[in-house]
Amino acid sequence: MTRDGLRLCVDDLGAGPVVLLAHGMWCDAGMFTRLATELARDHRVLIPDLRGHGRSDVPAAAWTIADLADDLQAIVEQLGVDRLTLAGFSMGGMAAVAFALRHAERLNGLALIGTSAAAEELFRIAEIKALARIIQVAGPPRFLAHEASRSTFSPEFRKANPDEVKRWESVVKAMHGPALVQALRAVAGRPSLLERLGEVPTPTLIITGTADKVLRPRWSDAMHRRLPHSRLVTYPGVGHAVPTERPHEVAVLLRALDTGTLPRDS
Repeated sequence: MTRDGLRLCVDDLGAGPVVLLAHGMWCDAGMFTRLATELARDHRVLIPDLRGHGRSDVPAAAWTIADLADDLQAIVEQLGVDRLTLAGFSMGGMAAVAFALRHAERLNGLALIGTSAAAEELFRIAEIKALARIIQVAGPPRFLAHEASRSTFSPEFRKANPDEVKRWESVVKAMHGPALVQALRAVAGRPSLLERLGEVPTPTLIITGTADKVLRPRWSDAMHRRLPHSRLVTYPGVGHAVPTERPHEVAVLLRALDTGTLPRDS
């Protein structure tokens, strides 16, 4: 499918109520393979490769997190989806927040996994801009994929699942420099939506791992305090990529969210 001439590839699995899974920066639809397989037993699962990632086109110009939210809206429109549960991981979670603020009437549930609704911290913006400049001038460093995976997965998961980690690293290695830079700058330049979370009426599931080094659990706590209908689930010892490290547990939670049987905190 396309939006404004940009080709977006979407995996469409199973049948039933719709769950859309939005991946993180430098990931692709494949990060959700085990989670999607579990959900597709009784749901229709849509998994796009977000712009600049995987099989989707790399835009000619810079883009924003708001653009990703518009891409998600275009996907559900073109596929004729009226209602869905939207689950976003990391960068995909940032887009999911923007989508929920614009299109809450479409959502049965919202899941924000290893993500943040705040603007990027100043020291992280400086780090991201420096890395983007290096990639732009000299190309991606050879260590990039390995170091990114060290931040993304817990040490225990890396040791127990080397093939999964290598697959994730291969996705990063396959990305062209401009795509890497565009994603970095989109994440670094996002505005804060924390102050607007009270406007979201959607039942929301927030998931984090205590070993998340990329978007630490305090950002999940901040969203939980502001979202009027939310439940926070924290996995001890789990890293940033909760959907990959705990796919079966996340599937159970998403299924409960979609069916309205997930207990809520407030």
